[in-house]
Amino acid sequence: MEPITAPQNRLLAALPRDVYIQTVGRAKRLTLPVGEIISEPGRPAECVYFPTTGVLSAVVTLNNGSLIEAAMIGNEGMAGLAAVIDEHASPYRVIQRVEGEVLRLTAFEFKALLETNIPLRDVVGRYVLTLLQQHAQNAACNLHHKIDERMCRWLLTTADRVGRDVFHVTQEFLSGMLGVSRQSVNVTAGQLQQNGLIAYRRGNMRISDRPGLEAAACECYRATKEAYERMMSLAAA
Repeated sequence: MEPITAPQNRLLAALPRDVYIQTVGRAKRLTLPVGEIISEPGRPAECVYFPTTGVLSAVVTLNNGSLIEAAMIGNEGMAGLAAVIDEHASPYRVIQRVEGEVLRLTAFEFKALLETNIPLRDVVGRYVLTLLQQHAQNAACNLHHKIDERMCRWLLTTADRVGRDVFHVTQEFLSGMLGVSRQSVNVTAGQLQQNGLIAYRRGNMRISDRPGLEAAACECYRATKEAYERMMSLAAA
């Protein structure tokens, strides 16, 4: 059983205490390095993952090898939902993109828990709805918003997911997640740093002015955050 002082996953923390204890008691805590691939498109998902301090990216791979982020998963959610449905393959490649801890359960264990725990099914179902909202918001964001607005949103969301304003991310990785050139990332990060919003050196990112960064981010940051809070508050009611 996880000590109560251990870093928490908000999705699991929304469960009634008895269900939380039962679920977390079956999980294994792991530290995953940056770049670790936990699932590939077309392959059955064997485990589910609940990040506590790390962040996962669900990415779509194009024929030319480029990647674009479809969803970001941190301490608010879970990865491996395809494991809940028998013999269904993962639709994404899922990569660990900020090093940190996750709680892992086998698909078999998690499906057994879902069958006997209505609160767990309710929380997971509501989380699926927040993922759908995130996908839709990302599509609109990628089409209509400028690189600097999207980068601000991405940095804020990452900080929320890891629970701190300092984390490691390379320009190369960030360019892939945003679907823009590395040069564009370099120029935009330089502007944000010049404006005092971030401090960035050798892959180490620090949010220096969160209110300022929120003001510079597109509306999608707040829209996605509010949708999650609204949906999960209903689950806890």
